Amino acid sequence: MRPAPVPVTGADQKLVTMTVSGGYAGVSKEVVLRGDGTVRVTDEGRTVVRRVGAARFTELRTLLGDPALDEVPEFTIDMGAADMFQYTLQFDGRTVMTDRSAEQPALDRLIGALEAWLPEG
Repeated sequence: MRPAPVPVTGADQKLVTMTVSGGYAGVSKEVVLRGDGTVRVTDEGRTVVRRVGAARFTELRTLLGDPALDEVPEFTIDMGAADMFQYTLQFDGRTVMTDRSAEQPALDRLIGALEAWLPEG
């Protein structure tokens, strides 16, 4: 079954929020995809809002609609690993925390697509 894009119920809807924290430098970044087709990126206290193109917006919503995300555990963090980034994603009424130490292809695709919005460095 092919994933279908998640529906948009309103311009103010937060389709997904991803927070990236930790690492050696102690980063704190956030990406929020909203129903109006914008992405809000916060990095080191600075916030930028960008418009997502129609094709990219559909692609991101399709990644969110992947049924494999239903099988992703809510917590996959290697407690013995130091200085790894921790990703907290909120979507579809759930919160998922991972450091990407466990293979979760659907979640990794979503994280990769959202990370593309983060500034380098």
